[in-house]
Amino acid sequence: MKILTVATAALAVGLLFAPVLSFSLMGDDFQWVQHAHKASHRVAHLLADLDSFYRPTTTWTLALDRLFWQQRSWGFHLTNLLLHAAAAAMLCLVAGRLGLGVGRALAAGLLWGVSPFAEESVVSVAIRFEDLLLLCWLGLALAWPRPGERGNPRLLALLTALAMLSKETWVVTPALVFALAWGFSRDSLAVTFKKALVFFAGALLYVGAYFLCFPGDKNYFRYDLRVLAKVPHSLAAFLHLEQLVPLEFPFTLRGGLATVVVLLLVVLAVKTRHPAGIFGASLLFAPMLPTLLVPYQPSRYLVAPYAGFLLLILASLAVFFQKLGERSRRIPSVAAGFVGFLVLLAHVFTVRADLRDWARVSDAHARLVRQAEAVAGEFPLDRPVAVVRADGTNVLRDIALSVEGWPKLFYVRGSDPAGLIDAAALFEWVLHREDLQVRPVRESPGSLNRQGAVLLYTRDGFRWVSRDEPNLQVAVEAWRGRGFPVRIIEVRPLPRLTL
Repeated sequence: MKILTVATAALAVGLLFAPVLSFSLMGDDFQWVQHAHKASHRVAHLLADLDSFYRPTTTWTLALDRLFWQQRSWGFHLTNLLLHAAAAAMLCLVAGRLGLGVGRALAAGLLWGVSPFAEESVVSVAIRFEDLLLLCWLGLALAWPRPGERGNPRLLALLTALAMLSKETWVVTPALVFALAWGFSRDSLAVTFKKALVFFAGALLYVGAYFLCFPGDKNYFRYDLRVLAKVPHSLAAFLHLEQLVPLEFPFTLRGGLATVVVLLLVVLAVKTRHPAGIFGASLLFAPMLPTLLVPYQPSRYLVAPYAGFLLLILASLAVFFQKLGERSRRIPSVAAGFVGFLVLLAHVFTVRADLRDWARVSDAHARLVRQAEAVAGEFPLDRPVAVVRADGTNVLRDIALSVEGWPKLFYVRGSDPAGLIDAAALFEWVLHREDLQVRPVRESPGSLNRQGAVLLYTRDGFRWVSRDEPNLQVAVEAWRGRGFPVRIIEVRPLPRLTL
């Protein structure tokens, strides 16, 4: 029965999200693949950050993707699809282990797996880190000892280390450990605090090291109480009282009602000490904390919280039905199943509409890649290239203003071709040379007073203005003086393998 439950959740994910296999890489995907390319030649980069985003497990999986699939985009998307199916299957197992039974365990994995709250981690190759982190947390729950058992410290340490290497949000792991120790292992509060303190010390060391290695303010946070409205808004969206929006979160009566309802369910979980309810509450709220003051909320921020929400809801239903007699619970059980089916249908229809939006985004990226491939054969390997953006388009804005599914938040790269792909990552992808990398040139006084080339991007594609510009600095200043964004990139050799 357990195998059937897991297989059903995984199969549902595969069937619903199969269209992503036809998608191009999009946006940040190219930079992460570029980072994985470098890491394949320089071992130290396997543990390196990408612009202060420290997610080595993403680098490792992308390096393997490059090895297996090379330039086949569908292979990268297949890995994402398999990771998401694995997370849905593992959520079923965790729900069952935490006492929800087969039916509710299937509901947890199925509703999460086909949810629009979790879809971004399937659609975007770069965002697989959300599923990777959730897999580590769910693995931790599966490995956590039952009451009276001794756990496997090495396995728990390994899963925690992998979580640390998956995404910075791992720092809330001590809250999940507290929930597992107190709610599942039934430890006393003193023992629970002692166990959580070990993980908290590790998280504290990580935070200190992180800010030492990556100092500076990236201006992600807004210290404004209005930003906190994202929490009640998210809870209302989970309860299907509001449609999720990525910006300008409103304080609403529905959001307030949703918050009260969810907090009452948390109280019920604590009062009954239900393992799934307590772990679900921690998984719902803890991952929200690191991004609480970020003034926007793409759906990927809710991948883990929605899994926690489902566990909390299903645990509350389990407690409710347990208090009813055998006869009395029949009608409420049918009603709950019907509501769950309606939610499942709502998820499926929303995701299908969202996939049509993402297909438009994919088509725009595929078109840009084809345009870059048309000039890649003439790309100079011995001089810097100024890539001038003169297309005057904003395809991502156009898509965002005409979505079929939920409102979407896109990152427009203002200085890069079509605002879609980092110029260096784009041309490294289309050159497809294992021994070469394309990187941006750091501009400093006099650094461009040398021979170079100028590549113009318009609506119709790329065109060489000059492949033999005697003084690139003069050309760059002329184009910028006319109001055109310019990116300077160059080709550099990569060693076969080095530390």
